[in-house]
Amino acid sequence: MNSWILTGGVATGKSSVWRTLGNLEIVGLQRFSCDDAAAAALQSAGVIAQLSEAFGPCGWDGGAVDRAWIRANVLPVPEKRARLEAIVHPIVFAELEAARVAAERGGANLFVAEVPLHYETGASVSADLIIVVAASLSVQVRRMMENRGLDEQSVHSFLDAQWPIEAKAERADVVIWNDGDISALEAQVSQLSTYLRQS
Repeated sequence: MNSWILTGGVATGKSSVWRTLGNLEIVGLQRFSCDDAAAAALQSAGVIAQLSEAFGPCGWDGGAVDRAWIRANVLPVPEKRARLEAIVHPIVFAELEAARVAAERGGANLFVAEVPLHYETGASVSADLIIVVAASLSVQVRRMMENRGLDEQSVHSFLDAQWPIEAKAERADVVIWNDGDISALEAQVSQLSTYLRQS
């Protein structure tokens, strides 16, 4: 079984690549999203209790974590972000490894894991191929301001918390550049599919 990691920077288009890969109907493809696993973890009583102890009760809405509150009050502060990651990341990576083992035992041909902070977390997840989705800084800033309604200072606090996209691209096996439109992105993902069939 081939194992790929899909990573990149914030607002570079990882989710679009993720959806496009799923739409290609690759035989034997199994996928795992760390973002989805993290969102599920933020719904669990145990995680909510730990986060309430760490950050207080003001961020919780109806028994679930208020992710907007987390983005505004925890992620921009390095010490708080590190504490959040120490709670959530071990859960997510344990689920990722369990999903990979299950995929291999189930006879999957390809396991693709979306790991947004692959390099920031020490590249601790092994893979046969690392795919980085990249975009220019100006495009990242514009997308975050337009799509997430953030001001420029908030955008840069997010970007500063991640590795520069150039550093990620230098370490990648494959780079998908996403400054253009969706058709250009889909063409690059289609090439990946061709690579898989030839390997």
